[in-house]
Amino acid sequence: MRKLIAVLVASVVVLGLDAKVIRKDQMNADNLKKFAGSVYAYEAPTEPLTPAPKGFKPVYLTHFGRHGSRFLDNASNYDRPYNYLKEAADSDMLTEFGKDVLRRLEIIRAEADQRAGDLTQKGMQQHRDIARRMVENYPELFTNDKIIMARSTTSHRVLVSEYSALMQILRMRPKIKLDYDSSNHDEPWMYTEDKGVSAHKRKINAAVQEFNRNHTHPERLMKALFKDTGFITDYQGQGRDQSGSLYTSLYDVASYVQGSDPGVDLNDVFTYDEWYDLFLMNNMRWYSQAGYSPLTDNVIPYGHCVTLQNFIDFADEALAGNGVSVMLRYGHEVTLMSFFSLLDLNGSGYSTDDLESVADHWVAYDLACMGGNVQWVFFRDKKGTVIVKFLMNEVEATLPETVPFYKDDKGREFKPYYRWEDVRKFYLDKIAYWEDFKAHDETPVDETPRRTYRQEINTAN
Repeated sequence: MRKLIAVLVASVVVLGLDAKVIRKDQMNADNLKKFAGSVYAYEAPTEPLTPAPKGFKPVYLTHFGRHGSRFLDNASNYDRPYNYLKEAADSDMLTEFGKDVLRRLEIIRAEADQRAGDLTQKGMQQHRDIARRMVENYPELFTNDKIIMARSTTSHRVLVSEYSALMQILRMRPKIKLDYDSSNHDEPWMYTEDKGVSAHKRKINAAVQEFNRNHTHPERLMKALFKDTGFITDYQGQGRDQSGSLYTSLYDVASYVQGSDPGVDLNDVFTYDEWYDLFLMNNMRWYSQAGYSPLTDNVIPYGHCVTLQNFIDFADEALAGNGVSVMLRYGHEVTLMSFFSLLDLNGSGYSTDDLESVADHWVAYDLACMGGNVQWVFFRDKKGTVIVKFLMNEVEATLPETVPFYKDDKGREFKPYYRWEDVRKFYLDKIAYWEDFKAHDETPVDETPRRTYRQEINTAN
């Protein structure tokens, strides 16, 4: 079993999301918003879907989606950069550019007042549109004799995402049967990470801190904002350099603006080089917490094997005829980001210990962006053969080459469809590896009390 992980990881090391990665020299005004990384606001897919092979009809769709675009999770995230600049303005220390940035911050902050962590109108629309396309693409799954099941975490923004989708389905299918809930009962497969990965996850912290230091360059921006940069580098005359804090705080606000409609943005606050550096740090945060890396023993994504097992179990029950045609799950990127790495769609299981190369292969905006989702769509023919295809943010995705595409009796290959039995074995082998790894792992399990689920979901996810 130990040899299995070498095969699983080796199959992805040279792959990655290269086809969609935007290189630094390709940045422009049209793609700049993607460099918000994990908070990139979901957009409708433009690629057409490949029809199923002749004779196959859709029988089941299973899904996990992140909540849609939201406001920053805490009012302090808006207050921090505003207060720095307001204090400087009161002391006549802002340049004309600094005054204009403060003006825009006031507008953005006012729109977010009393809305910290809430889903935005755009976030609601994202999930309405995703649900609408499900019904339009697979009408056979949304007939009145079928059951649509939905589950969500108890986070307010996730609940609103779930209800936005369900209301859209009801608009299109008023008599359809819904089985929906939001309960801590489902937390193990909706959210909780296996504690067996926690000690391994800590191993990368020092490397990430060094990476962030190498990509934090606030000097130019501070000169553009302040008449005298000493105001922020020697804040309040106490020897505290707050330029890094202001720099990253402004990035947070600038990134989230695309998820709402305040009428202004902060896109021009940073140069493209600075946007890219800030994106790299956001991307590294998620790769180090959700991706495969030799620095963390290539095990972090296995922390959500319970979610994978749930997908398999629910699919088996639906295919056996329990009446459920669609299973919708709504949660957070802390689950979805790891889950995408575990699924290894389009090379999302990329593994490297070269942190500087991560963003050339593994990018958060193509994984768990705001409204990000994964869908498995199952089809069956009259002979009982079951095939499945994967949608990664509603775009067809593929598994590593070790899993063959479906071939009919004449040997004709049909991309991007796979035999369910092949996919099922591929993923059950991953789960079996993880159980074997834990049984022999000598790394001490972190028994430090963790924040509760309710505390966790009200932080940065």
